[in-house]
Amino acid sequence: MKNFTFFLAIFMMIFVSCSPDDSTTMNEKIIGGWNLTNITQQKDNQLKVLQNGNSKFEFKSNSVNINGNTYLNETGNYSYTISNENYFNPDLIEPKNNILKIGNNKFVIEIDSDGKNLILTNYSDGKIKYHLSK
Repeated sequence: MKNFTFFLAIFMMIFVSCSPDDSTTMNEKIIGGWNLTNITQQKDNQLKVLQNGNSKFEFKSNSVNINGNTYLNETGNYSYTISNENYFNPDLIEPKNNILKIGNNKFVIEIDSDGKNLILTNYSDGKIKYHLSK
């Protein structure tokens, strides 16, 4: 009887832990049009607004069209990749983030739970944050 209970417990743990994952991937979440709200920079204990609006990002499955120059990107079509790695050292196992690479720029990706707000953070000159919305 102990064996039966043990195997039943193992089976239940496997069944519960293997529930279907209905979450979409970051590649799927980012697809579509995003309007730039603003770009901020946190550097030397100061927060500056670098740009307000005037740009749109249209993500497709493997390319992004940027309409309107931004602080780090000019208007144009770019290929992009999304990977799960450490921003500063991709060889490290932890901590990992979703990293968006557009040309020579890379960003940590954050999308809110309802999928309507996107923050792209770049660390090339302090902390530069692109705030976008659908």
